[in-house]
Amino acid sequence: MEQLRTTAAAFLQPELEHRLARHVDADDSFARDRIAHVLAGACGEAALPALLRARETDRNDDGDTLELDVLGLFEAWPETSLRLVLGCTDSDEPRTRRVGLWGLSILDFGGTRHFELIARAAYDPDPQVRADMMSTLGSVFGSGDPQRARAILIAGTSDAAPEVRRAAVGALSSVRDEMVTDILVVRAGDQDRWVRYSAAWALARRPAPEARAALERLTTDEDAVVRDAAREVLALPVKFA
Repeated sequence: MEQLRTTAAAFLQPELEHRLARHVDADDSFARDRIAHVLAGACGEAALPALLRARETDRNDDGDTLELDVLGLFEAWPETSLRLVLGCTDSDEPRTRRVGLWGLSILDFGGTRHFELIARAAYDPDPQVRADMMSTLGSVFGSGDPQRARAILIAGTSDAAPEVRRAAVGALSSVRDEMVTDILVVRAGDQDRWVRYSAAWALARRPAPEARAALERLTTDEDAVVRDAAREVLALPVKFA
C-alpha cells in the first residue's frame, strides 16, 4: 500500500472516488473492492471518507476486502479515523450512523473512552442500529462497563424489533447465570423464528432443567430450522460451572 502512495497517485483521487461510488451503486462488490484497495493505497488518509461511505452499503456479506482496507487505514491514522467516525455517529442517516458506531467499536476496542455513546445508540430509533449495538455490547467493547452492558442487553431481549431481540439473545449466550438463562427460556417462545433459533443456541450446555425443557419444546417447533437447532444443541454435553 505504501508503495502506491505518491503525490502523482493522489491526483487520481477524484476519478477513483467516482469509480468507487459507481461500483457501490451498481452493487459490484468485486470492482468496488479493487478500486477501494487502489484508492487506499494511493491516497492513504485522504481515502478514509470515501471508503467509509462505501462501507455504508457493505455489511461484509460478500467478502472482507473493503473492511480490511478500512481497518488498515484506522491503524495507520487513528486520530483522523476517530474524528471521521464520530462525525458519522451524528448523521441523520441510519446507515451512516451504523458505520460510525462500527468504526468506534474498533477504534475504542475495550469501550474505555466512548462506552456512553454506544450505550445511547442501543436506543437509536433505527432497529438495525440498535441490533448492531447489541452485538457490540456483547463483544469485548462491553467490558468498558460490564454491568451496564448486561442491563442493556437484557432490555434488548424485549425490544419491539425481532432483529434487536435476536442480536441481544446472541450477545447473552456467553452469560451463564440463572437470571439470563430464565430470560433465554422466555425468548425460546418468541414469535419470531430467528429469535427462537438464537435462543436455542444460547441455551446450549446450560445445566438448568428449565433450559433443557425449553430446548425439548423447540424440537417440536413449527419451523424446521429451529427444530434442527434444538436437536443439535441437546446433543451437546452440558457444561457445569
